[in-house]
Amino acid sequence: MAMDGSWRRGGTPQMTFTDADIDAAEEMATSGSYSEVPDIVGQFLKYMHQTFLDRNIVELHNLYEQVFQRFTDRYYRLMSWPSPEHVAEYVENDAVFLLLYNELYYRHLFSKMIPSLAQRVDSWQNYCNLFEGFLQHGMIDHDLPPSWLWDMIDEFIYQFESWCQYRAKLKSKTPEEIQYLRENDQIWNVQTVLSLLTCLVHKSNIISWLLRGEPSGSNDPDSANFDISTLPVYRYIGYFSIIGLLRVNTLLGDYRLALMVLQPLDFDVSTALFTHVTACHVSIYYYMGFCYIMLRRYEDAVRVFSSTVIHIGRIKHNHTRSYQYEQINKRNDQMMALLALCLAMQPQQVDESTMSLMRDRSGERLSRLRQGELQAFEDLFNYACPKFISPAPPDYDAAEDTNMEAPRLQTKLYMQVVRSQLLLPEVRSYLKLYTTIEIGKLGALMDVDSSTFRSHLHALKHRSWTLSGSFAVPPLDGVFSTSSDVGFYIERDVVHISDTKQSSRYGEYFIENIKKLDDLHSQLKRKMTIENSKGNPKGGRRTTRVS
Repeated sequence: MAMDGSWRRGGTPQMTFTDADIDAAEEMATSGSYSEVPDIVGQFLKYMHQTFLDRNIVELHNLYEQVFQRFTDRYYRLMSWPSPEHVAEYVENDAVFLLLYNELYYRHLFSKMIPSLAQRVDSWQNYCNLFEGFLQHGMIDHDLPPSWLWDMIDEFIYQFESWCQYRAKLKSKTPEEIQYLRENDQIWNVQTVLSLLTCLVHKSNIISWLLRGEPSGSNDPDSANFDISTLPVYRYIGYFSIIGLLRVNTLLGDYRLALMVLQPLDFDVSTALFTHVTACHVSIYYYMGFCYIMLRRYEDAVRVFSSTVIHIGRIKHNHTRSYQYEQINKRNDQMMALLALCLAMQPQQVDESTMSLMRDRSGERLSRLRQGELQAFEDLFNYACPKFISPAPPDYDAAEDTNMEAPRLQTKLYMQVVRSQLLLPEVRSYLKLYTTIEIGKLGALMDVDSSTFRSHLHALKHRSWTLSGSFAVPPLDGVFSTSSDVGFYIERDVVHISDTKQSSRYGEYFIENIKKLDDLHSQLKRKMTIENSKGNPKGGRRTTRVS
């Protein structure tokens, strides 16, 4: 039987699995009865190590994304990969490669099992050693695929997030575990996490590279003006660390700072580095769009989410076999939910293809939001928001679970904004019916007095003026403009409404309906073909034709 995760190297023949090897391996994996490394896994690790030393990035990318995943599915679905101590002999005790293997080892362990306190601590120490290697020029003579470097940063932040949740759940902890947490607050410390990511950004010199658009020095490590950003491994790790800072600051609820770290980035999709890894592309726009929502910049959030949803729709079929497929799908669903929230809070025009996707997947949710159901807003927000964390350790003497305090706080802040704007869509809809009308009459339509309705009008005017930007300017920049489709002013007690007619997007309308007509035409042709075959069993030709 051919090996699913096969590889070729020079003239080496293709490796194969026998049925007996697979059955024996699966039986051992199911029972969890072995701790040694199977021969075929040992050969794979030897070859992966040699590929790493040879700096064969194309082959290493294949081994990392395809072969490693297939070995995991075949051998290690129910147990961890071999411990680093058992692997060391296969990779010639290479300290650098063992740090990278440990990163894979703990990542798999976190994804398939519930890690113990000791394993969480060991993983933290491995990340510290790994990043320290980058900071001490330990990777100058090596290279890694961009997807591995992105997953490294992404997993580092995920485990930090997991630690904060784990640390806050005190009811299930033993006294010994609580005492250990109390005495070792430097483990997965938020300041250290931010410091490591920031140091990687500075070490990589990526900011200078982004601002200049080119390296500022030589690519020769022995040169006096050596620019480390000329090395892809440092350029990517620094770039992905910037996006990591975006994510950490979002989890902490500092949305302005989260967008501020993105100021040097170029969002031109033809040149931007984040487009080199699809999961990174989706992640940066997810957190960026969410920050816009919490800063009440709904127009920018809609711009970010709609472009990303369309992009995912175009490329999703290319990742059906990728280990990132489920994550990309989940992020897509979350962005669709956030997009629905934005359009409910601030109605605006989006392209027809995006609205078609939303009607197909979130039609019921959109209806509930438009009816002003507070519970619908809260449910969608809780589903689509990041898993917020508290950077401070809990009160260990209280022995209570506090892991939900940060999410509840952010949900409370969002729902306060929703309640303050819940009536504005209704006010907007009434204004569209008139050109001039007294405030008292409009208030009567909503069963409120004149002074209350006047305050609603002031709120609508205030909320409709927001800062909005584009992908051509830094995320925090933009110009103040009105996003409302209703223009009005108040003169004494009379509201004067300007023309609210909007230009229709005929092109998108006709393209969408042409597609529907083509589908109907194809269905009709198939139906006529079937009817002809039933009505003329001898195979004679009929003259019926669909034009």
